[in-house]
Amino acid sequence: MDITSLDKNSSEQLYLQIRRMVLKAIRQQELLPGQRIPSVNELSRDTDVSRMTIRQALQALLSEGYLYTVPGKGTFVAERPYVEQDLQHLQGWSEEIRAQGMRPSTRLVSVETQPADRLIAHNLNLPQGAPVFRIVRVRAADEFPLAVERAHLSCERFPGLDRLVQSSPSLYSILRQSFGVVPVRASQFIEAGQADQQAADLLNLAYAAPVLVLERISYSTTNDPVEYVTSMTRSGFVRYKTELSAGGNTVRQVTIPQDGSTSL
Repeated sequence: MDITSLDKNSSEQLYLQIRRMVLKAIRQQELLPGQRIPSVNELSRDTDVSRMTIRQALQALLSEGYLYTVPGKGTFVAERPYVEQDLQHLQGWSEEIRAQGMRPSTRLVSVETQPADRLIAHNLNLPQGAPVFRIVRVRAADEFPLAVERAHLSCERFPGLDRLVQSSPSLYSILRQSFGVVPVRASQFIEAGQADQQAADLLNLAYAAPVLVLERISYSTTNDPVEYVTSMTRSGFVRYKTELSAGGNTVRQVTIPQDGSTSL
């Protein structure tokens, strides 16, 4: 595990830094499912952090399901560490990942202008061929790449967006602060799919590896479509959460297990 990121002068509590360090090792597969992690004494010695603080960090990971203990043998990496995304609330990636105690990051891959094809034009309520921005980004949690996102927005409605997105990772913040547009609802579809070549390269996957394919249209307070997004999310690390009630509207939940099969 990389302990160089620990900063005892940081305002972030040490146990949270230790938690993030261990979680990063799990995400990057330095610690594999079923593998015993270093003991409290070993981590305390290696990091020069008190055993009480180490225990606090490990207890957080135990309660979150990333680790489990075997009496008399030690603490081990759980079979399936997840990032959870709530299907019932429309919020940005950064806010959702941060709420789970992880450090979100977004890497801008490309921004280009292209004519809207039939599908994009239909979903954004634009004439076919109208210019749209295509923004490709990689979403990561604790520096582990989880998803490739491709967002499409109208050039006429959001002039200069290609420049603004270069300096801010949060598209929703740009829309709110620079254009006064707030996405308030979305139609979203999720299904099993296979990684295309770009997603495979950016997520360090094999071509055609199983992924979750998400398609979303976000709408503003005036019920106008704001963005059309497609994304490919690494399987085995993300699950979607929702609540269902009898007699009410329900949301479909899709999870891809390790073997790539789907559960609807």
